[in-house]
Amino acid sequence: MLLLHILLAFLPLEAMAVDCSSLKSMLTLANTTIYESSYVAASTAISTLGVCQAKTTSTAAMCRVDATVNTSSTSAVHFEVWMPDEWYGRSLTVGNSGFAGCIDYTNLDYGTAMHFASIGTDAGHDGPTSDSFYENPEVTEDFVHRSLHVATVLGKQIIATYYGTNISNAYYFGCSTGGRQAHTMASRYPSDFNGIIGGSPATDSNRLCSYQGLAGRWVGAPFAVISQEIYSQYGIIAEPDDSCDASANATSCLTDVQVEVANQIYSPLVGLKGETLFPRFDPGAEASDAWQALFSGILTLTLRQGYFQNMYYTDKYHNFDNFSLADLYFAEIMDPFGISSYIGDLSSFKEQGGKYLAYHGRADPLINSGESKALYEHIASTMGLDAATMDTFYRLFLIPGMGHCGGGVAGVPSLIGNAGLDTVGRNVSTHNVLLAIVDWVEGGTAPNVIVGLTVNGTERDNCRYGTTGSWREGKWTCS
Repeated sequence: MLLLHILLAFLPLEAMAVDCSSLKSMLTLANTTIYESSYVAASTAISTLGVCQAKTTSTAAMCRVDATVNTSSTSAVHFEVWMPDEWYGRSLTVGNSGFAGCIDYTNLDYGTAMHFASIGTDAGHDGPTSDSFYENPEVTEDFVHRSLHVATVLGKQIIATYYGTNISNAYYFGCSTGGRQAHTMASRYPSDFNGIIGGSPATDSNRLCSYQGLAGRWVGAPFAVISQEIYSQYGIIAEPDDSCDASANATSCLTDVQVEVANQIYSPLVGLKGETLFPRFDPGAEASDAWQALFSGILTLTLRQGYFQNMYYTDKYHNFDNFSLADLYFAEIMDPFGISSYIGDLSSFKEQGGKYLAYHGRADPLINSGESKALYEHIASTMGLDAATMDTFYRLFLIPGMGHCGGGVAGVPSLIGNAGLDTVGRNVSTHNVLLAIVDWVEGGTAPNVIVGLTVNGTERDNCRYGTTGSWREGKWTCS
């Protein structure tokens, strides 16, 4: 269903209750310092604070508020609120990536251009490294969960003051770390958002970072050979868990050592008691060059420092020469501030009418897409829900050929409006996840498919989890 009927439900609110420049002096928000409130004309360059970037650009004309809130005596969260001239009554909070530390200006701009009053935060530290977490638990807590909640609450107050009316519905939008934050917000702060979009989630974080740490040891897999063999037999893989044993299909091309390494990579991570700890690397994901970061040790080093040295062990000199499952089990015991973000009970979010749209690229080389399937099943099992009941509030879309939060295999229809204006193929709810979640929350129309596009306009239906895709009458369909 198109979003037209929903857009018509709100007339653009172009008469603001107060002048933008006066917000700085008139707002009184607890523990908050407002640096600037200024009107920004469309397509204007903006100077930004912090080390991440010096400037950004706003597509839409808007009022910009730049502020910091103290979350404790030793921690603070920098956040911005962008409020467009043409507003349809909604707010959008955008998440972070990696170790955060940077406001996501790309998606702040996207949200504002789509007529949302948009909120973004640095998650409680300045810069994309994990150094601030070391021996600073308050900063760690901001990163894990507190920053987005606090910024969202304050952002809503600023928005209401500026427009002279409360927002109609609140939305969240994020991928990777932002996908972890999506699940955290639904489980910890179920009243903050009416609709949530979470992609490629870094959930079950203790096991994820341990898996990635172990993967740095699995060197020697000739991915070029394996990738060529996979694509010659399967093409773009819609469901690798059902159809593809990558190492077996390439054994004639590999040495015994390479087969052993490939078997490790394309098998789930198994614990000391034979339990599955983390899903396998997806066959097809090796088509992206980003796998090199995972299996070369580059990502391993970053994650060991970020999670284990700075959060789990708080030991800058911890020796990782014998990194093993013991480190994983220790991380699970520590789980600082619940960073695992693996709560299965979303009952409060569901009961309040919340809607959750999840997605994951099946060629994601950084976070295995099986993690999204495992999270879905974990929620269903914890809440005792069948697929039909899950469908009423939580839907997962696995995108064949998509990489980490976008891109992926060349020529794959991966444009679904999930990461900035550049990812918008068609601006309708069938093709754009941001519009789809609004249509679900406000129009009652749940998405059955998300149609992906290429830059040349080629389309493909991406099926929700629990249904399958097939080629019928010249196009992909889901059933």
